[in-house]
Amino acid sequence: MLVKVLRSGSGGNACYVELGGTRLLVDAGVPLEVITRELAPLGVTPADLDALLVTHEHDDHARGAGAVARLAAAPVLATTATLQAAARFLPDGVGEPVEAESTVRVGAVTVEAFPVPHDAADPVGFRLAGPDGVVVIAVDLGAPTGALRERVADADVLVLEANYDLRLLGVSAYPWFLKNRIIAPTGHLSNEGAALVASWAPRARAVVLTHLSEVNNLAPLARDVVLDARRREGLRAARVEAVRPNAAGPPIALV
Repeated sequence: MLVKVLRSGSGGNACYVELGGTRLLVDAGVPLEVITRELAPLGVTPADLDALLVTHEHDDHARGAGAVARLAAAPVLATTATLQAAARFLPDGVGEPVEAESTVRVGAVTVEAFPVPHDAADPVGFRLAGPDGVVVIAVDLGAPTGALRERVADADVLVLEANYDLRLLGVSAYPWFLKNRIIAPTGHLSNEGAALVASWAPRARAVVLTHLSEVNNLAPLARDVVLDARRREGLRAARVEAVRPNAAGPPIALV
C-alpha cells in the first residue's frame, strides 16, 4: 500500500493511491507537470494510472483532470452531477459515473463513493479497498457525518481535511462572508472536526491531514489536535502527517 499527497491546499489538490498493484489518482487540481514531477520519485508516470477519481468539480480538484485523462487513457470516475459540472475540464466521453453509496471495481480495488457535505454539485469521498488494506479519502467537507463514520471504521490510512483552527479564523482578515462559508455545514472541516473523525478510525495506521489554510491554520497545530484526540480515546498509535499548504506530503508506505 502506498499513499502520497501530491499537492494539497487552495492552490490545488491531488493524491496518489496504490493498492494491490492498482494505481489511482484522486483529484487533479494542479497542472499535469506538477503531477508528473511528484509521481516521478515513486517510479510512476501519469500514463501508468488505472483511473482518476474526482471528488467534486471545484477548480482546485478538477482543473487538471482532462490532461491526466488524455495522457493516461484512463477512466474518470465521479458522480453524474460532478461529471456534468466539470465538463469544461474533461475530454468528451471519458467520464464514468460512480454515484454516492455505490461501488465500482478498478483492477484490484473496490472503489466506493459516499456523500460528503460541501458546496458543490454532488461531492463525495472515496473508500478504496484492496488486498493490502483500506484507504479513505475525504478532502472537502463541512462537517463530520454518519456516512463518513461508517467508512473510516476499518481504514488503514485516512486522508482527511483539516482546513482551519477556529481561533485563527476568528482573528484573520478574511471577510465575514468568507468566514461564514468556511464554517458552514457545507464548508470546510476544522482541526477539531478532523480530530473527531480520526477518533472514529481505531485501526488507522496513518492519518494524513490535507487542505490546510495558509492563513487560518498551522501544520503542527493540526497534527497535535488530531494526535491528542486519538490519545484521549486510547487508540493505537498512528502516524499523523499534516501536509503544509500548497505542498506535497511524504509517501506513506504500509506493509
